[in-house]
Amino acid sequence: MKRVVIIGGGPAGLMAAAQLLKSDCEILILDQKASVGRKFLVAGDGGFNLTHSETPSEFRDKYDSDWIKQTIRQFSNKDFIRFLKLLGIETKIGSSGKIFPEDELKPIQVLNAWKEYLEPKVQFVLNARFLNFDEKQVEIEREGKTEKIDFDYLVLALGGKSWPVTGSDGAWTTVFEQKGIALNPFEASNSGLVLYENWLGDLEGKILKNIRTSCGNQSCSGDLVCTSYGLEGKPAYAINGALRKMEKPVFKVDLKPQMALEKVFEVLKKAKNPSQGLKELKLGEVAVFWIKNFVSKERFLNPKELAKVIKEFPIGIKGFRPIDEVISCAGGVADTEISEFGELHQFPNVFVAGEMIDWDAPTGGYLIQGCVSSGYVAGKRISKQMIN
Repeated sequence: MKRVVIIGGGPAGLMAAAQLLKSDCEILILDQKASVGRKFLVAGDGGFNLTHSETPSEFRDKYDSDWIKQTIRQFSNKDFIRFLKLLGIETKIGSSGKIFPEDELKPIQVLNAWKEYLEPKVQFVLNARFLNFDEKQVEIEREGKTEKIDFDYLVLALGGKSWPVTGSDGAWTTVFEQKGIALNPFEASNSGLVLYENWLGDLEGKILKNIRTSCGNQSCSGDLVCTSYGLEGKPAYAINGALRKMEKPVFKVDLKPQMALEKVFEVLKKAKNPSQGLKELKLGEVAVFWIKNFVSKERFLNPKELAKVIKEFPIGIKGFRPIDEVISCAGGVADTEISEFGELHQFPNVFVAGEMIDWDAPTGGYLIQGCVSSGYVAGKRISKQMIN
């Protein structure tokens, strides 16, 4: 009987295993933590959305690389919803289009249902730390001892480098570099934005409501939250990718996206003074502070110019939060090193999946979906190869 070893018990590894249940093989899932799915559980703390209800084409557009888009095409958001139903997890669409479990199910309940689905066929080996691999064996450390495990197929779902407390510590990169497998540097993604000190003022905890950020071809509506170092919130996270490409990163904020430029101009023109105009536009404390401190006197006193500023307010950033604090990361195994199924060109029968591959996406269900889709294509490919 052939043996499939999966290193990493997150969504990518669990999904790979799910595609092998009908195959005549031994399946082992190894994880360096005392339980699987640690990052999956932490990700659910801020609102447990599993995927998104967009059309497949709209959904794929949220991803940055052709490799991950093709992977999503093979296992879409609609496919994931059907898989969750197979586990007994009914889903619902939230007001923003995000997909949540029905009945207010917690992440641990979804994870347990997934494990129960796998357990009749899958053996879980915990507290097992990945050390190395070759064409036939994977080396681990368990209970202070080094072991080598034979495999016919190996799936490495080792995670990226964000939230290292959950196991995604990026330690595997040294092994890959020694084998000459090309990696792209890890970078913070879906990160808060660090502003220059003079932009912070006494604004910590204040909210910039109902705005729209834009940078390059990325944009997002919502609320920005001021922190001691800068800005947090989905509109900040969504433009990370475009900001990372800039030598001197700057983004724009539409402080009044629900109102056309001409209408903003009319309000300002009719107001007895600019400050009164800002008040009539119902701009919040944060917006008013920034406008009064960073807009020249000439532009501030000119209703036409002030209207343009309000619709396209530029903000330069100092940088991003440290990678161990952020929701996800970009970087990892270059897609030139793998097949469309995640199989390493240098090591046939060894697959990579999940966040350890270089792809990026915003929050809102896209991160989990990218992981499960990459796990799906790896598991499905192995299943077909064993039949052939």
